[in-house]
This record gives sequence, structure tokens and C-alpha cells, in this order.
Amino acid sequence: MTFTSEISISDITSVLSVVLVILGGIVGCYQWRKSVLLKRAGYINDLTEKIRTDNDIKKVIYMLDYGNEWYSFKFHGSGEMERKVDKTLSYFSYICYLKEQKIISNKEFYFFKYEVERILMNKQVQDYFYNLYHFSNKFDTSFTFKYLFDYGKKRKMFDHNFYDKEAYRKDVRYHHNLNF
Repeated sequence: MTFTSEISISDITSVLSVVLVILGGIVGCYQWRKSVLLKRAGYINDLTEKIRTDNDIKKVIYMLDYGNEWYSFKFHGSGEMERKVDKTLSYFSYICYLKEQKIISNKEFYFFKYEVERILMNKQVQDYFYNLYHFSNKFDTSFTFKYLFDYGKKRKMFDHNFYDKEAYRKDVRYHHNLNF
């Protein structure tokens, strides 16, 4: 058996072809990754932009930030106010869903974390959630704003009385506005 050390033009062409295919693959992956990052940035921008431009969400966040009282037995079935509050809470629950499903990263969630935590710390929201929580438990149905609630629960944003369905009798923060 004899080996010869000849390199033919076809060998050089084959090696160059493989190198070019590999380089093309690397460039393609880089461009694809950059495109995905730009799409994610655009999506995050759309989510944050809605908070700033949607009149209902803007008004509810303002109302919550300034501690306006809005939750009472008159709230349920009140029409416009209930719709606006539920729309806002649903939107932020959706954002918490995206975080929970790892569709948005923890870094991306920081764009919303302040608003989410301000909403969950609001006494009126906690009273509303208290009623919804016990109502949904009584009727064995899902909690309306599940992912927003779960975010608060994981971070211990609800005190121990929140989980006591009789707390409205002894804790002035909670009221019995729904049939539970």
C-alpha cells in the first residue's frame, strides 16, 4: 500500500466549499439571532407602549398609584369602572403569564415589575382579590387573574388573613362584597 501526498484542485475546492458553508451557517445563525432579539424588543416595546397609551389602563394605573378608593359592593356590576379595572388586571396577568411561561425573560419583566408590584400592593386590589379568591374557591372555579395572583402569592404579597374567608369580620382591610 502506498500513499501519495498530492493535493488536487478538486480537493482544494471541496475544502473551500466546506469552509464557506460553515461560515455561511455562522453568519446565518448570527443574523437569525439578531432578528429574533429585535422582534422580542419590539414585542416588549408593544407591551410597555400599551400601558402608556391605552386610556383605560392608564387611568386605572393612575387611580391605583394615588390610592383612590374604588372597590366596594357597588363595584360588581358597575359597568365601566369594573370593565376598566378588569381590563387592566387582565393585561398585567397576561404579562405575568408570559413571565411564568418564560416567553419573556426576567430581564424583560423588569419593564413591568414596578407596575405589577404597585398593583398588587394596592389595598383596594387586595380587597378585590380577597373577594375573588374566596368566591372562586367556593364555586371551585379558576381565579380570574390567576397569573397576577400567583405572582403576588409567590412573593408573599398577601398576608395570612387574606386566605381566611372569615377575615372580613375582623380585619378592616377585607370586605364581603361577593357571595362566598
